[in-house]
Amino acid sequence: CVICLEKPKYRCPACRVPYCSVACFRKHKGESATLRSLLLNPHLRQLMVNLDQGEDKAKLMRAYMQEPLFVEFADCCLGIVEPSQNEES
Repeated sequence: CVICLEKPKYRCPACRVPYCSVACFRKHKGESATLRSLLLNPHLRQLMVNLDQGEDKAKLMRAYMQEPLFVEFADCCLGIVEPSQNEES
C-alpha cells in the first residue's frame, strides 16, 4: 500500500497505485486531488514545460524553488511520495 506500506489488496482505478483499504484509498484520492488542482494552474504548467525543456535544469530548479507556487507543488509531491511521520500517526 502506498499510504501505510501494508500488503495491498486493490489498485486505484485512475493511476493503478496499490492500496489496502478504503481509508487508504480516500487518503490517496485526497492527495491526488490536491496535486491535480495545483497542476491546473497555467503558470505552474509553464514552469514545468520550461524545466523539462531547459538546458541547465539545476539552475532552473534553484530559481523555481524561489517561486511560492512551485514550492507548494514540490511540497505536495514530496508529501505524497514520502509522508511525514506526523501524518502516518
